[in-house]
Amino acid sequence: MPRSARLANIANGLCGSFISRNNDVDGYWAIGKLRLLAGQHEQSAVSLDVLASAMQPLLPGFEPGLAHYRGLLAKLAGCSGIPPEEITAARIEVDFAPPPWPRIPYYEPQCGEQYVLTVTVSAEGRADGIVRHAGYCRPHDPTSERRSTRPSGPWPPVELAASPGTGARA
Repeated sequence: MPRSARLANIANGLCGSFISRNNDVDGYWAIGKLRLLAGQHEQSAVSLDVLASAMQPLLPGFEPGLAHYRGLLAKLAGCSGIPPEEITAARIEVDFAPPPWPRIPYYEPQCGEQYVLTVTVSAEGRADGIVRHAGYCRPHDPTSERRSTRPSGPWPPVELAASPGTGARA
């Protein structure tokens, strides 16, 4: 498999995990919490630097999530046969004011506003791996949402020891 496709696979793995309803902060869907955060800071986007474990604007309590995604990045890189130290950048950006696209009116009151998630993974001497996902979300509102009761915490531990070519999947 070409190396640029491997970076896209890593980006796809990060994207799939990030948009999951199991990606929560304090028991609530992370994307809804990020939508609320962007609105509170009058910004249209939230940006996460996975390698630096930093985000703009900062969401208190999201530090374990940043650590989780940094570990997941290392695991996915190992599974793809790319040494994690060769990765030079890994960014997740959630744009809550994307150009509008057609939608069925039925979904608007139930699913909220449109967003676009972009995950970019870069490595030395390779084309970037870029994956985009479009979806709908509402700003976090604890009065209309159920809180997760998972006892293990919001992010499961990530095993960092992955052997390329063993068929291990992220």
